[in-house]
Amino acid sequence: MPLITLNNISLRFSEKIILDEINATIIKGDKIALIGRNGEGKSSFMRLLSGMIYADDGNLKIKNNTTISYLEQYPSQDIEHSLFNIVAQGLGDVGKLLAKYHQSLHDGKIEESSTLQGLIEQRDAWHYLHKIEAILNRFKLDPIAKLTTLSGGLRRRVMLAQAIVQEPDLLLLDEPTNHMDITAILDLEKMLKDFHGTLILISHDRSFVKGIANKIFDLDRGKLSIFACGYLDYLKRKESLLNAEELENARFNKKLVQEEIWIRQGIKARRTRNEGRVRALKELRQQYINRRKQQGHIKIHTLEDEKRVSKIVFEVKKISYQIGELELVRAFSLLVLKGDKIGIIGGNGSGKSTLIRLLLGELQPYKGSIRRSKKIELAYFDQMRESLDPNMKAMDFVSGGRDYINVNGKSKHVIGYLRQFLFTGKQAMAPIKMFSGGEKNRLMLAKILSQPANLLVLDEPTNDLDVETLELLEEMLVDYSGTVILISHDRTFLNNIVSSTIVMEGNAIIEQYVGGYDDYMDQKNNKLNAKNNKKTQPSNSKTHKTPQKLSYNQQQQLNSLPEKIENLENEILMAQKLLSDPTFYQNPDAQNLTIKLREMERQLEMLYDQWSKLDNGN
Repeated sequence: MPLITLNNISLRFSEKIILDEINATIIKGDKIALIGRNGEGKSSFMRLLSGMIYADDGNLKIKNNTTISYLEQYPSQDIEHSLFNIVAQGLGDVGKLLAKYHQSLHDGKIEESSTLQGLIEQRDAWHYLHKIEAILNRFKLDPIAKLTTLSGGLRRRVMLAQAIVQEPDLLLLDEPTNHMDITAILDLEKMLKDFHGTLILISHDRSFVKGIANKIFDLDRGKLSIFACGYLDYLKRKESLLNAEELENARFNKKLVQEEIWIRQGIKARRTRNEGRVRALKELRQQYINRRKQQGHIKIHTLEDEKRVSKIVFEVKKISYQIGELELVRAFSLLVLKGDKIGIIGGNGSGKSTLIRLLLGELQPYKGSIRRSKKIELAYFDQMRESLDPNMKAMDFVSGGRDYINVNGKSKHVIGYLRQFLFTGKQAMAPIKMFSGGEKNRLMLAKILSQPANLLVLDEPTNDLDVETLELLEEMLVDYSGTVILISHDRTFLNNIVSSTIVMEGNAIIEQYVGGYDDYMDQKNNKLNAKNNKKTQPSNSKTHKTPQKLSYNQQQQLNSLPEKIENLENEILMAQKLLSDPTFYQNPDAQNLTIKLREMERQLEMLYDQWSKLDNGN
């Protein structure tokens, strides 16, 4: 039996049609991904199912006694309550009772807690207490902590725990992975795979959707198309439909041109023209206006004198940084060259944004040094949208109040430029407060990508973006000739763009890996396997030599070798990076650096040999 049935459901906001006579059946056990452009009405569809809003027309049938939990895209957050109390709210009245009991215990109010204990026993609600504790433990949340002390990712986990705690028949999740780190996303993915109820989720994270969904709801211009398949098969079927639509549009365009020629005939023809045909032409014109356009191709506005920019963008040598007693960066070295595309990943609170601020000079390291190119022109996308004024018109935000902006050396009308980012003329003139979260992110990207820049820093740019905009951004970043540093938890996005990945592993440990997320995981697993194989390798007792005790001087040499080797390896890496750039050979120092590199490699080999001998007691 269907859990929910939608018959000819229509929904309008002012003149805009959100849902246009849609029909769908949601069956128990479905794991549905709701996909569509920003502003298409995905969140409104969820709010309709949750009972927060009602349809203008049609019939929505929900099976009796169906429990529904809804995690909104921007849930209201009570920052004064403890995390236990907030999660308990997901259980309704029982949760409120348990929250009072938990608070009275914490405050040491023995009499009050005894009274509440009796009420809990009357309602046979102790098992709910264990549920709350279990889910707080699963999400690694401190029950007595306040929401105001948490990062965006941890706040998201709290609200997710509140939605899941009652084990609903239908779980509605609107962008559940926003601001979550990759470890938390993988844990959530596993949890949702094991979830026995029905799930509908909105997410821009393609790897996440691919791992969970067994059905796709595609919301496009008010119409809902249902694909009874996983995400990868949906992409293939959707592409076929779009190709068919493109062919139909080509036939339509041909007919429109013919009709436009006909209506522009001479006076005699106009006297006798068919009024029905005129009305049909007007309808064709309207259809053409309403037809969805293909995404535009955007290029970042690069500096005209970019060839003069130093090859070295950042040279970081053994920097350390801490806040109070919390150490975030320890003896970290990095070389960033022009054109590098670097991804940064790590847990919430591991110091990703701090590392960016250190690179940009907003913070100063306690130890070590950072040398920066003097030719840096920065475009910076921040995840908190701090620069957005809700009352400003979209076009004024992008252009600074001008009608025309300069992009790639060409003057463009700001409305035409914004159309390339999927904004209509009407939206371009609307205040920012009217936009959805994804549309705000898209607007910020439009502003940033219109600015001349040779260094692009993106702090979680994928949050709230639809898949089409994500693919547009990916294509643009791949073609970008400048340097890109980005923080992201989107595995597919990282795989498609970055040439190396910096991993903030916690405890101030930072490692750099070649390639994207999947490459990092392969290298990490290979390293672990090699380590395990070394541990389990049987020793040959016949050839085993008992190491001799080292002298004091030998022990001092052994202790100093790791640091010497690490320093030399960093110098070799920097030299190899410089020499890998063909244009560097125009530099008069290129030959000297080549000679020096050979000498350093020879020294490194000798140091390793010396270390091996001393370590074995020889």
